[in-house]
Amino acid sequence: MSDVQSILQREADLRQWFVRNCDPIEAQIDGLDIGWGGVERWITAQLPLEPSGRHLDFACGYATFIAQLGWRFPGLRIVGLNIDFEGPHALAEELVAQAGVADRCEFVCADAQDMPFDDEAFDSASCFLGLQDIEIGFGARGIQAALGEAVRVLKLGGLLAIADEFAPSRMRDLFEPLRLEGLQITERALDTRWNRVVAERAIELYADGWRDQVRSGDAQEREQVRADALTRMREDLGRQLAGQGTYVPFGPIRLAVARKVCR
Repeated sequence: MSDVQSILQREADLRQWFVRNCDPIEAQIDGLDIGWGGVERWITAQLPLEPSGRHLDFACGYATFIAQLGWRFPGLRIVGLNIDFEGPHALAEELVAQAGVADRCEFVCADAQDMPFDDEAFDSASCFLGLQDIEIGFGARGIQAALGEAVRVLKLGGLLAIADEFAPSRMRDLFEPLRLEGLQITERALDTRWNRVVAERAIELYADGWRDQVRSGDAQEREQVRADALTRMREDLGRQLAGQGTYVPFGPIRLAVARKVCR
């Protein structure tokens, strides 16, 4: 079995476990998290990581990207950092165990804006769709603080890989103040297509997620964030259904990769 076939089978097995308690529609929605419509496989296939290095995945959520890293790089030691491991994020340790990579993973609960690691502690670092969550909770300054911390904990020559929906111009702006060189930005669309029934439930769930990421005790502010997100997604849903008859929930995902060149 080829590496790709092996990962596809592992994805299928992990997805079956991940959605085991979902109804058929929610199974399609939640199942996207395992592999992210092929995007996670695409990213890990092109990252030139040290085969036995120490890797940080920050804002790791419930660790689906860590599973992919573990499958692709069997010698990699991975640290997953997240601001909480509550709610859906409480699945992180169980998920990597189900993925068969738990023996090479550890999790640290901390704010990415103030990472509890020594300088130059990691050979590489990544963030998969986590910057947008940091922005919801802490604004643009939160993103820049987290990126600054990621660079601080990287060794010289270490690779930083950021994947998110931000436009290429914004990715360049985010990387410009950092001590990095060789920035490359590529993108990939999801291979996921949903009908209206699935899409309408999905955007309600995703709007809930936006609300839950707001780091504020103000209930009115949190609900406004949800309402604004839902409005944007409903407009996008209408455009996509009118134009192509199906709905792609995210993307394209842009991958920005560069290396640390000075302290």
